[in-house]
Amino acid sequence: MIILITNNKINSKNYNLVNPPYLHIGFTKNELMLKTFLMMLIIAFTSVIIMELKAFVHIIIALGVVLLVYAMIHSYQIWKGIPPTYESPASPLVTGLIVGLAMPIASPYEVTAGVALITILLFKYGQGKIFSRKYLNPAAAAKVLLLLVLSIMIIFENSLNVGMIFHTHHLSLNLFTAEGFQDSMWIFERESIFGIDLSATLSLLFWQTHGWIGGACGVLVLIVGSIAAYWLKYKWRIIVSTMATMTLLALIMGFLTGGDPILRIAFHVFTGSVIFMTFFMATEPQSTPMPERSQYIFGIILALITFVLQLFNVLGGSIIALVVLNLLTPYLDRIGLKTPYGLKNSKGGE
Repeated sequence: MIILITNNKINSKNYNLVNPPYLHIGFTKNELMLKTFLMMLIIAFTSVIIMELKAFVHIIIALGVVLLVYAMIHSYQIWKGIPPTYESPASPLVTGLIVGLAMPIASPYEVTAGVALITILLFKYGQGKIFSRKYLNPAAAAKVLLLLVLSIMIIFENSLNVGMIFHTHHLSLNLFTAEGFQDSMWIFERESIFGIDLSATLSLLFWQTHGWIGGACGVLVLIVGSIAAYWLKYKWRIIVSTMATMTLLALIMGFLTGGDPILRIAFHVFTGSVIFMTFFMATEPQSTPMPERSQYIFGIILALITFVLQLFNVLGGSIIALVVLNLLTPYLDRIGLKTPYGLKNSKGGE
C-alpha cells in the first residue's frame, strides 16, 4: 500500500484508521473503568474487614465527594449544552475509590475529603480542561499537594502528626541498621488474629492495620492486581520493573545491614503505599509512558526514588516518586520513537 504524505499531512484515504489504544484491549473506556472498579472493590471489602469501620468511612467519604462534584459538573454541562466531560460516572467512581484506598487509616476524615475534592476538581477535570490530557496521576498529585500544604503548617502549630510528610513517629525510625529496622517493625506486629499470632512479616503480607487502606492485605493486592493487569491489559512492564527493583533493593539493603531479608522485602514491597500504588496508580494510561522500553525505565526509577524516600521515613514517598515520574513521562515517551517513513527528521534526512 502506498502512503501519500503532502505538506507533512497523511492522506487518510490511504490509511486504515485504528481505534485509540485503550480500545485494543476489547473494552470501551467505560467498561474498562467499571471492571477496574469491581476489581478494587474486592480489595476495599477486605480492607474494611481488616481495618474495620474507619476504613469504610474513609472510602465512603472519598466516593461521596468525587461523585457529588461529578454530578454537579455533569448537570451544569448538560444545562449549558456542553458535551459532558464524562458521560457516565464510571471514571469518577474509580477515582473516588483510588482516593479512599490510598489514604492512611490514621488520616482525619477532613483530609480524605480534601484529597478527594482536589483530585476530582483540580487534577481530573481541571488538568484535562487546561492541558487536554492528564500529565499527573490525579489522586497522587492531590495527595502530594495537600501533604505539602499540611507540612508547611507545622511552622505554625504541631497539629500535623496525621498528615505531614515528616511524621514525628516516622522520624524516630532508623531503617539503615539491622537493629534499627527490627525495632521499627513493632508497629506491624499483631496479637492473635483468628487464633494466630502474627509476626511483623506476616502482618505486612496479610493483615496490616497501619498505613494505606488499600494495602491492608498486601498478598491480596498482589493477586487481584495481577489478575486485573492480565485481564484489563494494564502496563505490566511498569508493575514488573517496579516490583522487581524494589525486591532487589530490599535484598541488597538486607545483605548490607544484616537482619531478616524476608522482613525487608515484606516492608519495602508490601506496604500499601508501594503495592497498591504500583498496580492501580502507576499504571494510569495517560500519565505514564507508552513505549515498552520507557515503561521499564519508569518502573525502575520509580522504585529507586520510592526506596530512598522510604529509608528516610518520608510519609507518602511512593506518591512523591510517582508525581516526579509523571512529570518525566513526556520525555520518556520519546525514547524508542521513530520518525515515520517519508517525514524529515531534525537533521534534514528522511
